[in-house]
Amino acid sequence: AMCAQTAPSNIYAAGASWNQNASPQIAGSALYARAVSDSTYAFTVVDVLPTTMKPITVTTQFGAGVAQKVLTINGVRIYVPTSAGVSYNGQNTGWAWSTGGMAVATISGNWRIMPNVRVVKSSVSNGTGYQLIAGVMFGWGQ
Repeated sequence: AMCAQTAPSNIYAAGASWNQNASPQIAGSALYARAVSDSTYAFTVVDVLPTTMKPITVTTQFGAGVAQKVLTINGVRIYVPTSAGVSYNGQNTGWAWSTGGMAVATISGNWRIMPNVRVVKSSVSNGTGYQLIAGVMFGWGQ
């Protein structure tokens, strides 16, 4: 019989995502999340989004936010993570925020797979506006 799994109190995760508006179309993300209740995490996240290839420019975003569990499907928890923070690109510094959806499923032991789709907005993203990024993170939590 399967036992109900409790959510880990700390999660460390990193991964890659695809961003159709970037060149190259790949971005990197990392996060640390700490449970503040059974269904809510406080988290910090960093996203590294390539903006142009030649010359290569990168928009880096550091944010803090809250991820709220909205439902559980067959043991897979679905969260809505929303964050806000600082964004910079070269000499430009501004703000950034993101929201979206993330599933958290146990792979084995403390390891998790976390597919996600997020909308990211930065004030210094060279006019690229809202960016949709879809990706997967791998995390370790306990």
